[in-house]
Amino acid sequence: MTDDSKSAANRAARNEKKEAYLRAIYDRYTTEFRATGDQDLLSVARNTHMAMDELLQRDRAKNPGSENIQCGKGCNHCCREAVEIWPQEAALLAGVVRDTGMMLDMARLERQSRFTVDTWRQQPMTDKACLFLGSDGACTVYESRPNACRKLLVVTDPALCDAEQSKPDSVGRWFSWEAELMESAALEVFGAALMPGALLAALHAK
Repeated sequence: MTDDSKSAANRAARNEKKEAYLRAIYDRYTTEFRATGDQDLLSVARNTHMAMDELLQRDRAKNPGSENIQCGKGCNHCCREAVEIWPQEAALLAGVVRDTGMMLDMARLERQSRFTVDTWRQQPMTDKACLFLGSDGACTVYESRPNACRKLLVVTDPALCDAEQSKPDSVGRWFSWEAELMESAALEVFGAALMPGALLAALHAK
C-alpha cells in the first residue's frame, strides 16, 4: 500500500469513527425525547431548554473560539429570520403570553404564518421581525426562547448578520455539534414548524 493510500485509508477510518460517534449522540437524544411522551408539554420544553443551556455552557468552557462570540442584548438581525420550533416550545411561549397578559400583533402573526422557510424573505421588511422582539431590540421572552435561538452564536461582526445587506456566508458561527444534534433530534421526534404557525396553533388550543 502506498503512502497516499495509507493516508486515504486513515482519513476514511477517522471519518467513519467520527460519524459513528455523532450518530450515537443523535440516537441518544432521540431515545430520550421519545421517552417524554407522558410528560406535559411545558415540562418537556423547560427541561430541554435547561439541558441546552448546560450543554452550551460546558462546550463554551472547553472549546476554542467561543470567547469570540459577539451576540448580545439588542443584537437582533437573526430575529427576522424563519425559526423552526417544536410544539412543546410553542406551548411554552403561548403560556408566557397568557400568564403575562402580553399583547401580540395578531394580524402580523397571521400574515407571517402564511410564509414558508423558502418564502420567508418575500415578506415586507416590517413583517419579518419576531413578535417577541421588543422596541429596544431585546427578546421579551428571553428565558423561554426556543432552542433554535439559544444555539445560534455568531463570532463575526453582528452587522454581517443583516441578510438584507450581507451575504449569508459572511457570517461566522461558533458551533456546539452536540447542541446541533440535540435540536435536530427534538425536531425529528416532536415535529418541526415555523414559529408563527406553531404559536397560532398553541394560542388557539384550549
